[in-house]
Amino acid sequence: MLVTRIGLVAVLMAVAVAASAAPPYDGSKPMQCAITTVMVCSDPSVCVRGTAATINLPPVLTIDVGQRLISGAATGRTIKITSADRDAGRLLISGSESGGSWSVAIIEDSGAMSAVALVRNGGFLMFGTCSSN
Repeated sequence: MLVTRIGLVAVLMAVAVAASAAPPYDGSKPMQCAITTVMVCSDPSVCVRGTAATINLPPVLTIDVGQRLISGAATGRTIKITSADRDAGRLLISGSESGGSWSVAIIEDSGAMSAVALVRNGGFLMFGTCSSN
């Protein structure tokens, strides 16, 4: 009987811990996201592979959903997050600026990141990995 009670308490404690543990990349803490690959498309028939430097972005972005800001530029420039949601194991954030729009998806369990930005004369895709601060 005592063994059964101890077993039941252990199972309940494990369930409580699992239920309270949030995925590491759910937006509850700021993240550092390294941009590893960029595809720049200025025409439907021409896309060029590059890096963050190719599109004048810093190689690492700080994404802070709580403050609704993305930063990382040496100039101190920030971009406002206008929408944040979680769906199907992904953190989805987006915004718009200067006639363009952008969206970032981060896999909550792994930190894998993909992003898209649409600008007046084309757009670009970004791929990378996030880590928690």
